[in-house]
Amino acid sequence: MSVRPAGDFKTSYARDMALLDIRFHRAGFGLLLLVLGLAPLLLGRYLFLLNAIGIFAVGAIGVSLLTGFAGQISLGHAAFMAVGAYTSWLATTRFGLPFLVALPLSGVAAFVVGAVVGLPSLRIKGLYLAIATLAFQFITEYVIIHTVGGSGGNVVPAPRVGGLQIRGETQFYFLLLPVWLIGGIFAANLIRGRVGLALMAVRDRDYAAQVLGINLLYYKVLAFALAAFYAGIAGSLFAHYNRVISSEHFSIITSIDYIAMIVIGGLTSLWGPHLGAAFVILLSQVLKIVTPAVVALVPAFGKAATSVREIAFGAMLIGLLIWEPGGLAMLLRKFKRYLDLWPFTY
Repeated sequence: MSVRPAGDFKTSYARDMALLDIRFHRAGFGLLLLVLGLAPLLLGRYLFLLNAIGIFAVGAIGVSLLTGFAGQISLGHAAFMAVGAYTSWLATTRFGLPFLVALPLSGVAAFVVGAVVGLPSLRIKGLYLAIATLAFQFITEYVIIHTVGGSGGNVVPAPRVGGLQIRGETQFYFLLLPVWLIGGIFAANLIRGRVGLALMAVRDRDYAAQVLGINLLYYKVLAFALAAFYAGIAGSLFAHYNRVISSEHFSIITSIDYIAMIVIGGLTSLWGPHLGAAFVILLSQVLKIVTPAVVALVPAFGKAATSVREIAFGAMLIGLLIWEPGGLAMLLRKFKRYLDLWPFTY
């Protein structure tokens, strides 16, 4: 059921295809931009949470395109993030390139690697494809440890934009925000266009899509490359925000976190990556605060405290898959429908 405000008519094809097609959506997006602009004042010293959410939301958009809309499973997304992070590190430290050049360069480097990794997707799918991407994840960690990283970390300089050195949470936030918004808007328009329709056709029935004239190899590789591009941008942002990178930052745990983000947020929702990233980051921070308090009250709980995060994520994923496979985005959609119908039940 779709409820539209009365008197909101469309008189042209351009208005019908607009991303924000009614006044209510445009007003809501404007309010969102206002809240994001005032976030440093609203959050204060907790702005670091929004910075972390924004960085991982950019990477999660790529997983959503790859897994949610193209139907290709990947357990190596953190490896693409590592490609972007180390590309940005090399570009700024070894070659002296400015951050505004290193950032897109990181995405392009990850795009190329993602296209190469996506080539086997024409012949293998499902669990076999997941194992192949998992192998790429471990190979990337091995290469980092034995070449650029060793067992320690690499120091990444703070980003510089023109003559301005980006320092502090607030300055980095206003550097991150345009990238976050542009990435989300680009993905939203991509899904609504020819490429997005082709990706969803490949996801739903790849052989039928091929009969209809869709080039399976092209779109499967493109899905991997786009996902890797977003991960590379997220990796560059993470590197310059964290200021230190090592193989531990891009382990299989991070790849699993990305899967958790899109499942919890909503696999086939444009808002899913952002909602999932916010949920995972906030849950991790809450568990860091609550777990020591619980251990202090119940010392016997201390043996299981180290794995409480994995237990919580596992329980959340199982619960959502059972009761609401659509994730948080679907829960919000159902809540909106409830408000549209309230106080009636039909």
